[in-house]
Amino acid sequence: METNENVDRPSPLEAAAALDAARQARAAGNTPIQGWFFPVISLLVAGIMVAQMLADTTPLATIALLAVIGAGWWLTERLYSRQVDRAGIAPRELTLRRQLVLAAPLPALWIAAELLDHRGNWVWVAAALLSMGWIIGYGIVHNRRARTSA
Repeated sequence: METNENVDRPSPLEAAAALDAARQARAAGNTPIQGWFFPVISLLVAGIMVAQMLADTTPLATIALLAVIGAGWWLTERLYSRQVDRAGIAPRELTLRRQLVLAAPLPALWIAAELLDHRGNWVWVAAALLSMGWIIGYGIVHNRRARTSA
C-alpha cells in the first residue's frame, strides 16, 4: 500500500511560482516590444542623418548632436532593459535576420542621400523621414506578428 510520507509536495507559494514561471516561459518570445522603442530608435537614426547634413557647415554642432544621439542610444538601451527586467518576460527578440531586414534599407538611403547631397539639404531630410517611416513601420509589423502568435 502506498503512503504519502516520503512525497515532497511543493508549498502553495512554490506551486504558484512554478505556475507563474510556466506562464512566462509560454509567453516568452511572443510579447511585443514596447511601443515607444521603434519611434525612439527612428528619431535617433534620423538625428544621425541630420548630423551628416550639418557636418559641412557646423562641425561643432555636429559633434554636439552626435554626443546627444550617443547618450540617447545608451539611455534607450538602459530604459528598454529595465522595463524588460521589471516585466519579467522578454519580448519577442529581433533575431539577426530580423535585424538585417530592419537595417537593410538604411545604408541604401544613406548612400542615396550622399550621392544626391549636391542638390541640397532637403535630400538628408527626406532620407531621415524615409528612415523614420521604415523603422516605425517595421516596428508595427513586428509587434503585430508578436501579438498574433501569442
